[in-house]
Amino acid sequence: MLAISGAAGEVGSRIATRIARLGLEQRLIVRDPARAPRLPGAEIALASSYGDAMAMRQALSGIKTLFLVSARDRFGVAHISAKNGVPPPPYDRLQQQQAAVDAAIAAGVKHIVYLSVLNAAPNATFILAHDHFHTEEYIRVSGIPFTFLRASLYTDNVPQCVSADDVIRAPAGEGRAAWVTRDDIADVAVSILTTTGHEGRSYDITGPEALTMAETAERLSAALGRKITYHAQTPQEARTTRSTSRLEKFEAERRMLTGHGLDEYEVDVFVTHFLQIATGDLANVSNTVPELTGHPAQSLAHYLSQNPDSYGHLLRNV
Repeated sequence: MLAISGAAGEVGSRIATRIARLGLEQRLIVRDPARAPRLPGAEIALASSYGDAMAMRQALSGIKTLFLVSARDRFGVAHISAKNGVPPPPYDRLQQQQAAVDAAIAAGVKHIVYLSVLNAAPNATFILAHDHFHTEEYIRVSGIPFTFLRASLYTDNVPQCVSADDVIRAPAGEGRAAWVTRDDIADVAVSILTTTGHEGRSYDITGPEALTMAETAERLSAALGRKITYHAQTPQEARTTRSTSRLEKFEAERRMLTGHGLDEYEVDVFVTHFLQIATGDLANVSNTVPELTGHPAQSLAHYLSQNPDSYGHLLRNV
């Protein structure tokens, strides 16, 4: 049997739906059973967190292959706590992910397919890539056969990068990003989960082209029918003004919820998220999607044409 962690999330739910279509049995590991997709051949297992050792071991009992999505980062935990009006709890993402691996070892799991990020490294520009690297290393030394899926930034999030004045502000310089859709990531994951010969391998998963942020803005302009522009920030400008796309929205919401903005670490998550584009960490284009799925990876232009709801919040009544 397969186990899909984060099965109520954007990537996990896509994988679970595809597995169900193939008629395969699976166990969906979720925090909230009410949010789990109801699919034929799918059991639901509850684990409040990866750190809940007993629940995780039970969820993984009898499982041969585990798809392991990363735990929430500290920013996500802090923001949910703010929405709930409570102080954020002590939280260590790496410890959570290592606990999931420990549970897999204890349960006798034979293969872990871990969703990581491009250029996961201890000194990576993107600070969240550090935990991904250390999780990969923890899995390597666990003795469980593994496959690492190192995904580029999500195409699905591109429309969220446009500010209210039709400007993308980011410290991305003139670098390029090979945006990849969650659907393509899910297709790759299902291919690996349902075929053999992937143990010990790492796959970079990207879209079919690497675009600058100016070119990204052009693709959005074409979809929206109005001009979207790109303003390249310096890292210092981004940290000082907190006007970086997406960061500004969370900053405003946190101030509304708590009376103060994001802390320096949280700001750095957003700044380094875009800074990795400037440093060239996301510029390479891989053939993983076509080679493992049999179909081409979706371009940003194609994604926007097929998913107008993704930029519905940017449409204006005339």
